[in-house]
Amino acid sequence: GFMLASLISFMNAAVRTGGLFSIVPIFAAAHLGLSVSEIGFALMIGSVSGLLASYPAGAITDHYGRKTVIVPTTIISGASMALFAFSDTYPIFLAAAILWGISSTVSGSAPTAYAADTAPPGMNAAAIGTYRTAGDAGYVVGPFALGAIVDFYGALPALIVAAVAMTMTAIAFAIFAPETFTRTKSAR
Repeated sequence: GFMLASLISFMNAAVRTGGLFSIVPIFAAAHLGLSVSEIGFALMIGSVSGLLASYPAGAITDHYGRKTVIVPTTIISGASMALFAFSDTYPIFLAAAILWGISSTVSGSAPTAYAADTAPPGMNAAAIGTYRTAGDAGYVVGPFALGAIVDFYGALPALIVAAVAMTMTAIAFAIFAPETFTRTKSAR
């Protein structure tokens, strides 16, 4: 479970930096003819949406459990990449940005809680450090890997690969990771 939570962190970071920050703006300008201001506004609205979802994300994670939140929100993050890839109007592009912002925020807090839940006693710092390193590796690998796909096959296939990779990671987590959260009376 810990390794899969770390993989979720890796994929979130790889798709964020390789897809959202690198490919999506170029794709939006080239395929939708959006201006830099339109792209920036959409990404800002997505970020604000995520910011507004950050507190509820923690509450949802503590109420429903880690796995119950991680799986659907990671799938929705993948779906938002597909929505970016197939957006043909600005409102759809804007919806993809909002969907990404909210789902990536919610799916970002739950895996961190999961990693903390699975840390061996006395090893919280080492476990969270390892978990965070996996995410940071995604920040390094994502732009290079997805950029290479753009170079060889184009932006659309790269965004589809990002969407599929997120979804497959969520499915693996759904199948192999046990739920770690148990509600206590104080959590109710």
